[in-house]
Amino acid sequence: MQEKDFYLYINGQPVQVSREVYREYYRAEDKERYFMGKLKKGHTKVNPETQEIQYIPSRELSYEQLAEQDWQFTASGDSVEDRVVRAAMMEKLQAVLHSLSAEELALLNELFYLEKTEREVAGLYAVSQNTIHYRKNRLLDKLRKMMEK
Repeated sequence: MQEKDFYLYINGQPVQVSREVYREYYRAEDKERYFMGKLKKGHTKVNPETQEIQYIPSRELSYEQLAEQDWQFTASGDSVEDRVVRAAMMEKLQAVLHSLSAEELALLNELFYLEKTEREVAGLYAVSQNTIHYRKNRLLDKLRKMMEK
């Protein structure tokens, strides 16, 4: 009788394995599936002494079971209050940004929107990195104060 070829699929690619490896792999898979099924399903147990039937509930509950038990779920996303606060902050930020000078806007754009380093921006402006760092901190302090007003 001809020996059958056994394959396991790893990352979608078939890999030929021996019969023993194949059987051991699927034995472990079946064992895991069995125990996961026991976790997810409730079952009954009979006490041999009293012949009393005891129900052992599952360790996991489905969405439907949780809903039947009146569990409250948080809504996904932001609350209405968070959206209103964010919109107000964005309006204020827009007003503050319009009050900045062209040089300050350019620095802000380079550092935060284009995500350039202080050293790269210093090369563009032909100044030292410390100068850019100082200007950035001064600009951030100015923005912070204007947003607090």
